[in-house]
Order: sequence, then structure tokens, then C-alpha cells
Amino acid sequence: LLYTIKFECVTMATALQEIKLEHSVASFPRTHVRVDTNCGPVSVTILGERSNTRLAPLITLHDFGFDHEAQWKTLENSGEEAIRFFSQFVTYHIDLPGCEEDAGDMTGDYSDMDDLVNIITHVRSALNITGSMVLMGAGAGANIALRYMVKHTRHVLGAILVEITNDSETWVKWTQDKITDMVMKPSELVSVRSKTPGELVAGLLDKHFGRRSAPTPILTDSRRYLTERLLTSLNISNAMKYEQSFYKRTPIPDSQFTGKTVAPCLVISGRQSWRNDATIDVRAQLQLSGKDITLIEPSPSYLLPLEESTKHCSHAMMLFIQSIGLGLQTGLANPACVEETFKKVEKTLEMQDPILV
Repeated sequence: LLYTIKFECVTMATALQEIKLEHSVASFPRTHVRVDTNCGPVSVTILGERSNTRLAPLITLHDFGFDHEAQWKTLENSGEEAIRFFSQFVTYHIDLPGCEEDAGDMTGDYSDMDDLVNIITHVRSALNITGSMVLMGAGAGANIALRYMVKHTRHVLGAILVEITNDSETWVKWTQDKITDMVMKPSELVSVRSKTPGELVAGLLDKHFGRRSAPTPILTDSRRYLTERLLTSLNISNAMKYEQSFYKRTPIPDSQFTGKTVAPCLVISGRQSWRNDATIDVRAQLQLSGKDITLIEPSPSYLLPLEESTKHCSHAMMLFIQSIGLGLQTGLANPACVEETFKKVEKTLEMQDPILV
């Protein structure tokens, strides 16, 4: 059954009232480690108590132009629902090679997408992460998560894929559309080497925000924050290498999904995002496995769902992890609570016109 959720009418309060919550995700214990991988050393930020073996592991993967903090900060700060979500896990935020704060310039070519998948295997082994885990990725990070899930299905309990793309034509189509709709200035045709850091950052962020995006306050604030972070804390050159690796990717063929076992997935997209059509296509690929894959599009007006509809997204994530059997107090399966939650969803759908698909 594919659930269509109207967030405003579904409450989690009764089902979740027994969880002991921190005041905010920022108050969770955090440790930082370096892990040697096939792609070089990577930085991993661990959120939560690793000693609590009853919590499920959550591994996150960010998009190009971000580090883990820039990618997930808005979600972590979105209120009580986010606190409840992250309380179910020990979270391992992976910064892709050269994307961590204050990273030096990387030499040579960036690893391709299939090599980046193996970073998860190295982190899992080095940090002794056992049992099935939940993956959460955005953009290029979601593509890495998808590739890992196809290769290592038995290790994945579920996946949350934000703005996921798999085809090899998305960037070409978006570029053609951009060139058609604007007159490119001569200064924008010069080589990358001759551009200032500000110009490089602007070009990188155009690939997230688009040039035709309505300048809503949230988008304006998000772009300002990312611009400052790229200029002061992150390595622009490394971010661009990660970006190029993503655009050179080889798509995962339909044969990898047809009749195969894949983990349950929650797919999130913004309807105005240039990745929206590609995200819907990935959902169709995943459904070739015979599983229903839940897709949410928080509103027709949203370009970046994690930033513009954060609370709706965190609510959907909470419902999703219940649907895959994560308990509410311990991180263990609690089928009765899951069943009760989805009964509330079904009852809501009988009374309301759904807004999400």
C-alpha cells in the first residue's frame, strides 16, 4: 500500500509520548573521527551515544557544494519532530572526500560514483557498525546511497532519498534550458581558472537554486548561508570535483531493480526543482522491484524541500521509520505502534483531500 499523507492532520503525539527527548538535536553528544577509505581519509561526525546498541545506525551523505553541517542543519533545527527522528538513531554524518570543513586542495581526479559507494563499506567496518542501517542522502549523496542499496541490500533497513537522480541526461537538459532562457554574459564563458571564488560559488549554487527561482526569504537566506560557508569554511575546488564526478556517473540500469529485493524508500522532491522529473523516474525504477515506494512533494511551490518544508519532511521521515519497524523508545521493532500510526493516516485520508503523492 502506498500511503498519501496530509501532514497537517496527522499527529504523532500519542504514539511518541514515551520518548525521552533532548532539548534540541544540537544537545546530542557529538564526536568527530577520521576514517581511511579507498578514496582517501574522510571525516565522520557521530551524533548520539554509540554505546546504546538498541539504536539503529543512520548514515547520511550530502550533495555537492555542501558538507554534512550545511546539508542537514535546517533539518536538525526544525523542532520536536526532528528531535524525535534523530533520537531513534546513532547518526553517522559522512563528509565526502575533501568536503569537510577547512579541507586542503585534493590532488588528482575525484573518485567516481561507484568508488564513492565503497566509502560506506569502509566506514561501516572501521567504526564497527553492525546490523541493518538506514541511509539518508540528498542529491549526489542520494545517488551514492541508491548505489550502495542495490549492491548491499541485506545491510539496508530503509533509505530516505532527497532529490535523487539516476539518469545521465538531467544536467544536460537543465543546462540547455538555462542557456535558452538567458543571455550568458561574456564573463561567464571564461575558463574556471580565471574566475574569482565568488563567481565559482555563484555558479555552483545556481545548480541547486536555478537562476529563475523566485527569491523567497527562505531561498535567499539559504543561498546566503551556503555562499558564506563555501567562501569561508569549505573548499570550492574540491566541491567542484565532487560535482563533476556526479555528472560523469553511469546510470544504474532497470535490470538492477527488476524483480530484485530493495529496501523500503521514502523519496522526497520539490516540484519546482530541476531534479523533480528525474526523482520521479527513480521512484518508478525502484517500483520495478515490486515494492511500493513512497514519494512526497511537499508543495507545488517548493524548490528545496528540506529548507522550505522542513517540518513536513521531518514528519514524513518519522512516519517512514515507523513503517519499517523502528521502535519509539528503543530503536527496536514495535509493530503495534506502527500499525496504530498508519491506522490514523488511513482515517485521515478518508476525511481529507490529500495534498501529497
